[in-house]
Amino acid sequence: MKILLINDDGIDAFGIRSLMRTLSKEHTVWVVAPDRQRSAVSKAMTLNMPLRAVPKEIEGVALAYAVDGMPVDCARLGLGNLVPEQPDLVISGINHGPNLGSDTLYSGTCAAAQESALMGIPTIAMSLDKRNPVHFETACAVTERMIGVCMRHPLPSGMFYNVNVPDLPVEELKGYRVTGLSLVRYKKTYEYREDPLGRPYYWAPRGRLMCDLNDDTDDAWMRKGYVTVTPMGFHSEALNAVDLSGEFGGEA
Repeated sequence: MKILLINDDGIDAFGIRSLMRTLSKEHTVWVVAPDRQRSAVSKAMTLNMPLRAVPKEIEGVALAYAVDGMPVDCARLGLGNLVPEQPDLVISGINHGPNLGSDTLYSGTCAAAQESALMGIPTIAMSLDKRNPVHFETACAVTERMIGVCMRHPLPSGMFYNVNVPDLPVEELKGYRVTGLSLVRYKKTYEYREDPLGRPYYWAPRGRLMCDLNDDTDDAWMRKGYVTVTPMGFHSEALNAVDLSGEFGGEA
């Protein structure tokens, strides 16, 4: 297979490098990734300044570029300009840290995956639990299994598989769960600080507030040691969530 790798942690991150080493043994691997850390940029794109892609020599990889833009830029530039032909699959990750629940709205990993899916390519977003994870070999093994799943069970155009892996040895995984997203909220008050000159600034809050009491969610299952698989992306099934027919003179 021909596989394009993207991420938001940067082309030198251990997660994407682990995938390069693993997948290049059996597949043709192309890499188009940010030249630096770009986490939590969601669907941001570079529109009003030049976008530069620097070729990189990486052992085992057929083609690699470091892009001075966002993960979505990497998906669009890679698929539109840099790779020699359409890949069979795009993998975004392995992300350092989970992409669970409503956190996926902020995720550069998921944004790059969604962009690739919108361009008609089967896509998987891969994330490994913990901000400083250890068991990348587990995430690589799960990725290899998910490649088969993705090919046997293609999603509608615009949708992708969001996969989160516990940071555990492979033999300690409890199994797999196909599940929906959890609701996560954060402290809204930014921390007030002053620099050495007494000028005020604010630091983004890090306090995570779990608001979802449902045990059948990606967050709940992963905390129990399961790999979570969530099909997600562009769709309109939620249009019937509320009846607005009385609001617009029967035109809704």
